[in-house]
Amino acid sequence: MTTSPPDIVHVSSAHPWTDNRVHLREAAGAAAAGYSVRLIAVESDVTTRETGVEVVTIPRRRRRARMTFGSAQAVRLAVRSRARLCHLHDPELVWAVPLLRVLGRRVVFDAHEDLPDQVASKAYVSRRTARPARALARLVVRLVSTADRVVAATETIADAYPAGKTVLVRNYPRLRAEEASAIEPSRRPPVVAYVGALTANRGSAAVAGLTGSPAFPHGWRLELAGHVSAPEAAELTARPRNDELPVVFHGRLSPEATRDLLLGARVGVVVFEPTAAHLNSLPTKLFEYMAAGLAVVVSDFPLWRRLLGHLDCATFVDPTDVDAVAGAVAAYDSDPDLLDRHGRNGRRAALETFSWDGEEATLLGLYRDLIGSPTPGSHAREGGS
Repeated sequence: MTTSPPDIVHVSSAHPWTDNRVHLREAAGAAAAGYSVRLIAVESDVTTRETGVEVVTIPRRRRRARMTFGSAQAVRLAVRSRARLCHLHDPELVWAVPLLRVLGRRVVFDAHEDLPDQVASKAYVSRRTARPARALARLVVRLVSTADRVVAATETIADAYPAGKTVLVRNYPRLRAEEASAIEPSRRPPVVAYVGALTANRGSAAVAGLTGSPAFPHGWRLELAGHVSAPEAAELTARPRNDELPVVFHGRLSPEATRDLLLGARVGVVVFEPTAAHLNSLPTKLFEYMAAGLAVVVSDFPLWRRLLGHLDCATFVDPTDVDAVAGAVAAYDSDPDLLDRHGRNGRRAALETFSWDGEEATLLGLYRDLIGSPTPGSHAREGGS
C-alpha cells in the first residue's frame, strides 16, 4: 500500500474486489480520469486486468461476521487511507456516513438496490422478520440521505433519496473492442448463456429445467458462469466439464472471461422472477448480452418492455414457464434471420444507449463537484491484490 493518501477510496465489505460496478467501472473510471484511487473490498478467487486502482483486500466472511467485523475493518481502512472522498457501497456501511463526515471526509453512498423491496425478497428474511427488516431498511435509507451525495443505480432507487443530492448512474457495461469484431449469432455455436448469480428468484427453476423441456431445440446447450446457490440448480454445478453435454457449468470466471464466454453464444437469458426488487432492476448481464450481439430472452416486466420492446432485440416470456423460455430459444433456432436481427439491434442499442460512457461522465462530474478536478501530480496507481 502506498503511503500518500488517495483522492478517492471505494469501500465495500460485501463485494469482491473484482466487482464490475465497484471496481471495473466506477473506481477504474476515476483512475483513468487522473484521480488516485484506492479500493477496499473482499478477496476473490478470480482476478482481473490492471486498472490503475490500488487494491486492498479484506477476508471473506459469513453474513453476520461480514456485517460486523467486515464492515468495521473496511471503514477502519478507509479512515486510515486519509482519502478526501469515501465512496461506500453496502448498506452495512451506512453507520460510517456520519463518522466519516465528522472526520472531514466527503461521503458518497452508492445505492445499488431498492432496499425496502430487496429485503422482502431475501431468502433469509422470514415472514415473521419481514416487517422489522423493512423498517430497518427504511432507517438505512434515511441515514444514506445524510451523505454528501447518493449514487443510485436505477430511477426507482433514486426516487427514495433527496433529489438535490442524488445522481443516476446505471449499471450499463463498459464497451470492449472484442465485441466490435464479434460475428453474427447465427454463425456461432448453438449456445444459450446465463451468467451471474443463479438463485431461486433469479430464475433458477427455469434455467435448470431449460434443457429438459421438450421445446428446447435439439443440438443446443446451456452454458453457465457464476455462483449457483439454488437447490434446484445445484446439480448443474456437479456435472463434469464436457462441451458435448447439454449443460456446461464454468464456475466463477473473471469479468473479462465471462464476457468472452458470451462471444461464443447465440442467445442470453434473464428470467428473473417478478419480485418487487426485480421488476425495476437493470441487470448488467442483460446489457452485456446485448453488447456481445446476442438475442435475449427476458422476463416480461413492464420496465424491460419499455426499454427494449421498441428495439426489436428481445423475446419476452413468462419467467415461471420453462417451456415458454425453451420455446423462445427454439424460435431463434428455426429463424436465423430473427436471431441475427435481434442480435444486431441489441448491439446497436448497447452502442448508442446502454453503455457506461454516459454514466461515467455523470459520476466524474459528481467527483469534480465534491473534490475538484484531479490535481497536478495525481496519478493512477498500479492495480493488484
